[in-house]
Amino acid sequence: MTDIKDREVTMPAPATRILLASSFQYPALAILDVDAAKRVVGIGANPGETLPEAERDLSDTPRVGSIWSQSFSIEKTLELRPDVVIAAPLSPVWSQKLETVLSKAGIPIVYVDFDENPFRNTDRSFEILGRVLGAQDKASEFIDFYHQHVRAITERMARPELVRPTLLMMLRGPGVPCCLALPANDVTDYFGATGVENIAGVTNGAPVQLSLESIIERDPDIFVVIDVFSDARSLFGLPRTLAHGMAALKTLRQEPGLGGIAAMRSGRVHALDSYLMRSPLSFLSFEALAKWIQPELFADVDPQATLDEINRRFLKTPLRGPFWTSFDPTIDRMPGGNQ
Repeated sequence: MTDIKDREVTMPAPATRILLASSFQYPALAILDVDAAKRVVGIGANPGETLPEAERDLSDTPRVGSIWSQSFSIEKTLELRPDVVIAAPLSPVWSQKLETVLSKAGIPIVYVDFDENPFRNTDRSFEILGRVLGAQDKASEFIDFYHQHVRAITERMARPELVRPTLLMMLRGPGVPCCLALPANDVTDYFGATGVENIAGVTNGAPVQLSLESIIERDPDIFVVIDVFSDARSLFGLPRTLAHGMAALKTLRQEPGLGGIAAMRSGRVHALDSYLMRSPLSFLSFEALAKWIQPELFADVDPQATLDEINRRFLKTPLRGPFWTSFDPTIDRMPGGNQ
């Protein structure tokens, strides 16, 4: 098979002992196999060492450290004797080190991508994992579902007469300094199809440090707060609730500078879960962003209904969330939809 880095990989399939270099890929496994957790023998930690809702099937699965903090243990990986290691594209140094050691042990590594370029690689990554799991039919079913939802947005966004609002997408959480903004690439790769001008511009993917003065000067039309934690530090609290998320958003109105920007004055202020943006379900973020950016054009789009259908059709353990909210959460639902 050929992985997302165009490497030719040979492995026995279906894999029965899988090690995930990070947990971002787990929702894809769960979609393709309702008992996927039984195949996972080890898992790498996410940034911040938090336990996202999507991972609760793996709460007792051995951890092998974090690639991001360079605590990932190759020794522990070898002890767990996986059939295959699944990873996101790593830095050249990490890739070479991991591939060399695993190759000597006869353990293939397969790369998939739901983070760096989800708009281009989500469907292909599901196809790759379908082959790894021996679940090609399920992969095709979900890819069709994914394409249907993405095309429903991109085809409408092609209208040349659309007004492009400005947007600020800023990281928030205890200990996170102001004002770290996400640029229009990598995890926000879908921006190119949402008809918006991101005031952080386009960079190599790292958050952009903006000054409060520059934010006030640009006066963004839309403000999206990125919740960087999945534990008790989350904007949504623990247990997660819309009430917690809405209360966290409303405290922004009391912050000097931010409380006076155009987005605050019009109420176009929203919160979005960072784990969801990096997961195989990042297209739910795309639906939410499209609805916030062009509310009249996408009045019929309902990301919660999409998540409900994913839970019903594909997942054994449902994802409850909430993963997004707004000053006025009713705008996140279709008229007449479930509240």
